[in-house]
Amino acid sequence: MYQFNMRNRLKNVSPLRMVLLFLPILFISLSPFSTLHAEQRVINQSPRQGIAYVQGEHANTWPSIISQAAVVMDMDTGTIVYGKNPNVKHYPASITKIMTALLALKYGHLTDELTASKNAVDQPADKLYMVPGEKAQLQPLLYGMLLDSANDVAVEIAEHYGGSVSHFAQMMNQEAAALGATHTHFVNPNGLPNPNHTTTAYDMSLIARAAMQYPEFRKIVQTKYYNWKGTAWQAKLVNLNGMLFDYPGCIGLKTGFTSVAHETLVVAAKHHGDTFLAVLMDAPTDGEIRQDATSLLNYAFAHYQTKTVVKAGQVVGHLAADNQTTVPVVASDAVVATVPKGKDAPTYSENVRYALTATHLAKGSAVGKLSVYDTSGHLLATVPVKVATSWNASSLQAQGHYWPLSIPIAIVLTLIARVLRMMLAKRRMRRRDELEPTVPFANSFES
Repeated sequence: MYQFNMRNRLKNVSPLRMVLLFLPILFISLSPFSTLHAEQRVINQSPRQGIAYVQGEHANTWPSIISQAAVVMDMDTGTIVYGKNPNVKHYPASITKIMTALLALKYGHLTDELTASKNAVDQPADKLYMVPGEKAQLQPLLYGMLLDSANDVAVEIAEHYGGSVSHFAQMMNQEAAALGATHTHFVNPNGLPNPNHTTTAYDMSLIARAAMQYPEFRKIVQTKYYNWKGTAWQAKLVNLNGMLFDYPGCIGLKTGFTSVAHETLVVAAKHHGDTFLAVLMDAPTDGEIRQDATSLLNYAFAHYQTKTVVKAGQVVGHLAADNQTTVPVVASDAVVATVPKGKDAPTYSENVRYALTATHLAKGSAVGKLSVYDTSGHLLATVPVKVATSWNASSLQAQGHYWPLSIPIAIVLTLIARVLRMMLAKRRMRRRDELEPTVPFANSFES
């Protein structure tokens, strides 16, 4: 059977054709005009023990709490502003269901129809008291699980999207690891006691922040009441998260309790454009954990705020175009930071460096990078920049600073020089062979 052999094919390619063959590949690999995806660059963080703390964080200045473990996160930046035993493992209880809901929304649709199994309906309360074979769409089931902490729903979701509880638990652990929750191990979807079912306050903050990226999840966890209309049981569900009723600006999330986990709580609130998320674990009573959460959130809102240094789409420079006009250059990503209140936010100098290898660019083409420095000259972030409209240059010169094109040019020239040397060496060998007399093969050996 014939097999394609690139080495053999290239043997017959002339050196000049080889240059022409690889030049486009070289320019494509060096080209800065790639498709950009909007992201967010976070600055003013000081990583410690795998946790992205805000610079200057001092937990000893915060209020004393009873809960054995807790973190407070700026939900917009992911920066941790407070931590108490953030990486110590605890039983999560029903805040486990945050991950269960996250996977249901990730892999399912709100109109999916689920069927309750005997295993699901046999789960202990809290539950929706469904009967085996009862069917319901995912959306009302999520309301039942996140407001009323229904254990039967959690198992029903696990069996539907995972095939079994054990396989769904594997999916939960894989998702946790992907989110950076490396101290987490789930064995069930509802948080019922199991010595191997543990997580940490920091890991739960990562999981909760990821879940809050789903608009439907946000909508459900801040809903106070929901009418459940099941086959065997109908009820007006009241959200078990008392912070929704007591704490101004609360936007969710979830409570938990078992005899071994004690009280657990994940709660988020928004004030004046700032959003903070608190995770608390292992408190004796519901009243005490809510008081702890209130104290931590109050302190966070009083002492920290989210600052946008550079907005995605913000004009950061201009390129000279034809007809004596200019085209705006915008930041592809945002640069954000969590900063202390009461202190002047750091000021940043911006420096755009362009990389231009074409005289025409489509709207949205990358043209360089924006470097963000602090006042001491330290580089804080590098953000791709792109043209806001199509661009036709009158020349390859534009306003601002430019990346040198000498590197790709030098590579190309080096390649051409090597090929030319190869061609010259081959020509010399050919001429030498033509000048040397031909010796019969038989006479090349002594008899």
